[in-house]
Amino acid sequence: MVKKELLEKTMHNFVSAQVMTLSHLKILLSCSQRSVQRYLSKWGCLRSYNHNGKYFSLPSIAHFNLFGIWKYNNIGFSQFGNLKETVVKLVTLSPAGLTASELSEILSVNAHSFISQFRVDPRLKREKWEGVLVYFCSKHDVCIAQKGERFTNQPQAIFPSDTQAVIILVFLLKDSKATIEELSKSINKEHKSISIAMIERLLEYHGLLKKKIHTSCK
Repeated sequence: MVKKELLEKTMHNFVSAQVMTLSHLKILLSCSQRSVQRYLSKWGCLRSYNHNGKYFSLPSIAHFNLFGIWKYNNIGFSQFGNLKETVVKLVTLSPAGLTASELSEILSVNAHSFISQFRVDPRLKREKWEGVLVYFCSKHDVCIAQKGERFTNQPQAIFPSDTQAVIILVFLLKDSKATIEELSKSINKEHKSISIAMIERLLEYHGLLKKKIHTSCK
């Protein structure tokens, strides 16, 4: 049992420092790591979602923004818990879903380094739009609303001309297993005027877009 005076001193130092590591608290409290963990739980401490979760802070210190995120220097804390739970919650609460780049901006971490693990998370689903994966809530009603918000007001891609359509289909016949990105890269070596949006619009028109998106998301 840690003495009351030592606990009060530790709490004063904790508030002053704003964030601490488990090892630092262990020294201040002069107790075992397990005892420190019990105090962290008792105090309802927050654990950083970056830096491998090595930093802790007190709920009374955190000033969460509209996304439920609080950053102290380059250390991030979330009112939703660890990184995985935070990403799921942010996507679910977002009116229009989120891309990896948008998550990176919110969290101040490189979301591309971990976003692949959400490919199989049943709470989320993803869909490619103009070459970018957008993550949505897997609940049907929420997903429909998010897609409507993200896509409804988007400018529609220009439909390729007859000549461009023939070029796209010829390249597709040459490599039917190519993803949209691979197809676009091959076409652009010879035809710079054909955008990936044009390719997607043509494939969508012919009922091939869903198959190509599924292939590119593996």
